Amino acid sequence: MIQQTKISVLSCGWLGKPLALHLQAAGYSIKGARTSAAGVRELEALGLEAYEIMLSGEVLSGPDVFWDADILIVNIPPRKERGKEAHIAEIALLRSFVETTAIRKVLFVSSTSVYADINGLVTEDNEETPDTPNGQALKAVEALLMESPVFETTVLRFGGLIGYDRVPDERRLLEGKRVNEQPMNVIHRDDCIGVIQMVIEKEAWGEVFNACATRHPLRCAYYKAAAQAIGLQLPRRMPAEEQPYKIVGSSKLRNKLGYTFIYDDPLLIFNQPSRQV
Repeated sequence: MIQQTKISVLSCGWLGKPLALHLQAAGYSIKGARTSAAGVRELEALGLEAYEIMLSGEVLSGPDVFWDADILIVNIPPRKERGKEAHIAEIALLRSFVETTAIRKVLFVSSTSVYADINGLVTEDNEETPDTPNGQALKAVEALLMESPVFETTVLRFGGLIGYDRVPDERRLLEGKRVNEQPMNVIHRDDCIGVIQMVIEKEAWGEVFNACATRHPLRCAYYKAAAQAIGLQLPRRMPAEEQPYKIVGSSKLRNKLGYTFIYDDPLLIFNQPSRQV
């Protein structure tokens, strides 16, 4: 039963906090993690059971009760300024520790940065080396977690996260001179939460899923729609330079899980209010 499933969310930031609240409202037993006492107090004020957890390549600290869970959701992105090896080291330490706990299911929030820009469609089967250090780090830690002999891992490769405060504002719309005409690979936060819940409900473990809106508008069209929504006239800009791109396909997610995106066309987010799923 849902009430018997214990889920720990590491950690509760822009995506993890509303995710934890949503899953708790759905009947799951939720524990959230933050890296500071102030962050813990913020989660507790929202009605979440919360703990201070610190993770680096050398140290993993926090109370044992946080790790008393059936499912661990790992939502810790690499930080570019630290270098890819730092992220690999901390996830390697996390894996070793989780293997000593009761946790047997891990859901890892990854990114479509694991794919190289090949000027075409990429699916979960593409094996080209990622273009960026962050993408390389994520590809390495995905393998680390999925190779564990103790727990099963499902990897969700989210596109760029949009929605709520992550939409172009007036300052961002007015700055810059070149219009980027690359197709976008994005996903609204409400869809991220919906996809995660569906993986849990359908027990889709040991899988890798791309998760992006089906439509891939050009970035210039996205910015134009954002400007129109606030009644802003964009300044005349210089033509874009050709840049490499990729189009991330999510057909496996839709076919295997039957997930229907709430915001399948990113341009529509400016014409309808966000809603927590």
